[in-house]
Amino acid sequence: MKGDDHMERDIYEESLEFDFSGVDAAGPAFPLDRRQFLKVVGGGIVVCVAVPSSLAIQERQRRGVPGQELPDDFNAFLRIGEDGRVTGFTGKVELGQGVITSLAQMLADELDVSLDSVDMVMGDTDLCPWDRGTFGSMTTRFFGPPFRAAAAEAKAVLVELAAEHLGVAKDRLKTKAGVIYEEAGQKKVTYAELAKGKKILRHLKGAALETAADFTIIGKPTLRRDSVEKVTGKARFTGDLREPGLLHARILRPPVHGAKLISADTSGAREIEGALVVEDGDLIAVLHAYPDVAEKALARIKPQYDRPEPYADDKTIFAHLLKVAPQGEVVTQGGNLTEGKATAHYVVEETYLNSYVAHAPIEPHTALAKIEGNKVTVWASTQTPFPLKEAAASLLGLPPQNVRVITPFVGGGFGGKSNIQQALEAVRLAKLTGKPVQVAWTRAEEFFYDTFRPAAVVKIKAGVTESGLISFWDYGVYFAGERGSQQFYNIPHHRTMAYGSGWTAPQGAHPFATGPWRAPANNTNTFARESHIDMLAAKVGMDPVEFRLKNLKDERMRRVLQAAAERFGW
Repeated sequence: MKGDDHMERDIYEESLEFDFSGVDAAGPAFPLDRRQFLKVVGGGIVVCVAVPSSLAIQERQRRGVPGQELPDDFNAFLRIGEDGRVTGFTGKVELGQGVITSLAQMLADELDVSLDSVDMVMGDTDLCPWDRGTFGSMTTRFFGPPFRAAAAEAKAVLVELAAEHLGVAKDRLKTKAGVIYEEAGQKKVTYAELAKGKKILRHLKGAALETAADFTIIGKPTLRRDSVEKVTGKARFTGDLREPGLLHARILRPPVHGAKLISADTSGAREIEGALVVEDGDLIAVLHAYPDVAEKALARIKPQYDRPEPYADDKTIFAHLLKVAPQGEVVTQGGNLTEGKATAHYVVEETYLNSYVAHAPIEPHTALAKIEGNKVTVWASTQTPFPLKEAAASLLGLPPQNVRVITPFVGGGFGGKSNIQQALEAVRLAKLTGKPVQVAWTRAEEFFYDTFRPAAVVKIKAGVTESGLISFWDYGVYFAGERGSQQFYNIPHHRTMAYGSGWTAPQGAHPFATGPWRAPANNTNTFARESHIDMLAAKVGMDPVEFRLKNLKDERMRRVLQAAAERFGW
């Protein structure tokens, strides 16, 4: 590697649109300064992006997620290496949804290189652009466009370099499969040749993107990039990682939610050879080089707990939720319910119940933490590496740039791995023991500490005319949230109310933690709405597809329904 001074002279920073004055590139979002970053990733062409405050606000509003802000900072999106390989960087993680493949397709198509030449670095907080987390189906919709833009900018940079290298005007050059060539001549140069011996840092300007008609890789069937690794067992998940001197932790857990530890006799655990018992306030753990021995030692601890009286069970939970529900808020309304009821020939009123549902990923929550001096590295199965980084730094009293979170393959999340409890437990125990520590939840712990989809109640009262037209719709959803509750049928008189906003429920509403679970609220509301539509159709003796079409004016919805009915042979 060249010396630092030589490297610094080779960096050409071309701020093409945004004003970067006063921005600290070593801030919390991008812990490496630019010189350090280029040392880590090596030579080549690096395209970065910065999101000003105004754009951050717009992005947050577009996402509809409170506090979902992007930092005013530099972040690398991609690098074209001296060997011609392209590396894409994203704070998103691969947890089975396939974005390690689809994002690589975006990059390859926009940059005009083969898919095989693209590598993806995901969820590494030292290398990847800041990201709040992988959830809400946002990776393709919201990260995809700027990722493609970075690739388009990189291609524009390469064409400029090629024009200078070949002595040819830019508008006479074309790109194909990592080669830039003169359209009407013999001159050509590869991306690798252009990147060799250069360390060029560019900022995202907004080069023109390809249109859908230009795509040759995006949207085309391809073998998932992680399929062979996962099918053959070569894929490395957090639980597969090992560090020299690693200790496996088993933690004393309460017997029920809300139980308070009164005392614990740990003498039996201390008799196990090689077992290390940690007692630190509310945390009691046994650590050992072998996880099964740690489990055996944990079983010897004799705790006493103060157990709270349960205020609800599986038979009373729905009545409890209705009792503690907050005041309702109008989601949508139109017409007049009284008038609608007057024109109804039939009225159907029903209550729909949705239970708590666990995420149950194949891989339970797992983390490995290692502390070296004032530097911390955490490997974790998490959907939120950057929030974990901030939380770990706060827990240890360190600046965020001293903490690095690396996310290997994640074995499923579905919203449940936004919870980072296991990682903070590993960090805390690593600090207390001075050793690398791995915390891997058992299946019982996975269910006990899961952030369940909230149990919910939906109450619907609706009327239909004798000819099969829905005359009114009175809908109330309790604790699932309003997402997906807005009805789209042609109903002149309607009102939709939401009582409680999903998992952000009042204290004491749920007996344990709740959280997002696969299209939060939408699953509950769709189940209740369409069940009631079926009941209205049955009431007037109509086929359910015919009944829906009769009450739908939205042409797109009609086409979807007709296509589904045809494919099912209805």
